[in-house]
Amino acid sequence: MRKICYVAPLFAALFLTGLIYAALTVPTDIQQPGTQPEEVGNLESPDKCDNCHGGYNRAVEPAFNWRGSMMANAGRDPIFWATLAIAEQDFDGAGDLCIRCHSTGGWYGGRSTPTDGSGLTAGDADGVDCDTCHKMTNPNNSEHLGVMKPPFIANDRKTPATGYYGSGMLSLWGGSHKLGPYSDAVARHQSMQSKFHRDVDFCGSCHEVSNPAIGDLAHNNGKQATGDPVIASGALGSPVDIKAAFNNFPYQYGIVERTFSEFKAGILSGTLVRDYSSLPKDLQAGAIKAAFDSAKGDYSDGTARYFSCQTCHVRAVTGLGCNKSGVPIRSDLPLHDMTGGNYWVPDAIIYQNTQGSLRLGGGLTAVQIDALNAGKARAQQQLNL
Repeated sequence: MRKICYVAPLFAALFLTGLIYAALTVPTDIQQPGTQPEEVGNLESPDKCDNCHGGYNRAVEPAFNWRGSMMANAGRDPIFWATLAIAEQDFDGAGDLCIRCHSTGGWYGGRSTPTDGSGLTAGDADGVDCDTCHKMTNPNNSEHLGVMKPPFIANDRKTPATGYYGSGMLSLWGGSHKLGPYSDAVARHQSMQSKFHRDVDFCGSCHEVSNPAIGDLAHNNGKQATGDPVIASGALGSPVDIKAAFNNFPYQYGIVERTFSEFKAGILSGTLVRDYSSLPKDLQAGAIKAAFDSAKGDYSDGTARYFSCQTCHVRAVTGLGCNKSGVPIRSDLPLHDMTGGNYWVPDAIIYQNTQGSLRLGGGLTAVQIDALNAGKARAQQQLNL
């Protein structure tokens, strides 16, 4: 019994210690280039977008399909919250890196601190929201100029510049315009055409994950053994402008996920949809054939369409982009379902919602639950192609 008296306080102390992993300011080792928190104001709620882009045809409308995607639920995802807790225990402040992609509205709204996510609000559960994607500009500054203030420039600062695509290093438009692929959009809001929204680099902006702390501080900078040398300070807490994240392309350091660069290095990213028949026979099947059957060829405006991320994961459908009069029927309307292969997390989110245990975004509506179930079905269908 005496031993138990000594051991119990020890376990209590360890438990309490585990609860305080969170930084109140983001360490320079975690900071990255791109638009910074509170530089573009608050992003609009997806609920506002639903007024025009939802409630009219679930088969094609952006709102319903987006709500069933992992993008819309990135802030609810229990795997995100579990890995965030582990990251904070490994490196105090690392949670900011996770929140930057999984709750863009919260991050740009200045609510990523404390870095354990406790500063996020209910609305921040919507993950990668409409306004984030439709404010994105190419960080190479080749088209529209987003908000990037020195030293937080997300490109190599050469002429012409090459962008830093990865880890949520976004360059967001500072005005009220919504950016998208069409030149003839009929909208109730300000809009601008953006070629970037059809580019694979657009998706690479988040789907290339590098750990900036590892990239700057680890003995091998977390790079491939055959990779180029990494420019890094190697010093904890050193100024951001000498950190690895500010002086190297994201694929060079701190390897976590390489979805984007691996795809870009492959045959599909450089193949036009109209040249589908030139692909090896084993690639003329499954999800690639489904993408071809949807897209058929170039975009309706004549722009060349490649087998990009968007061609497969935001496939072309025929329909209306919103519920207002005078809107054209498009044959290359991008379905905002962002379907991948994740069929388990929708079930986990719905279960946690019924148990009242979601960290963010509980109290799901019937429409949200329908959307999650539809998203699960799409993922299963995708995996079975």
